[in-house]
Amino acid sequence: MDNRHIARRVALGSVLAAAVALATLLHIPMPGMRIYFNLGEGVIYTIAILLGARYGGLCGGIGAAMADIVLGYPLWAPLTLVIKGVEGYVVGKLAPSGRLRAIILGALVMIAGYTSSAGILYGWKVAPMEFVTDLFQTGIGGVFAMVFVPVLEKRVSGLGNGKR
Repeated sequence: MDNRHIARRVALGSVLAAAVALATLLHIPMPGMRIYFNLGEGVIYTIAILLGARYGGLCGGIGAAMADIVLGYPLWAPLTLVIKGVEGYVVGKLAPSGRLRAIILGALVMIAGYTSSAGILYGWKVAPMEFVTDLFQTGIGGVFAMVFVPVLEKRVSGLGNGKR
């Protein structure tokens, strides 16, 4: 692999991580809680389905963690890096065998990760609100990806590394 190819992949990953961060920065805070709803899931799922597990995991984890830092949730950034990274990786890895199944399993990773983390960090009384918010967020994100992936599919062929 030549240096130009590597540079293009790094640049693409950087732009996509920024897209995840931007979609996460456009958020709706939950009153009285340190949680919020955002559209980052849809972007993560779209990236993972189109470009595979590596891009889904890295762009999802890094982009969403950057957004946590910018939004004033630095405690969540390391958790987000792992949770969203695994979520994007799972969706990208499983997408070739069924997109809807991949999104559902990725959503389960996200929901379990954040609901558990919120319960541990803030007490289990917060967990139901986190669960509902995450369920809604992953559902909207899944619909977003299922609508936009077919539109973008032909335009991005060859951009990824070809490996899921």
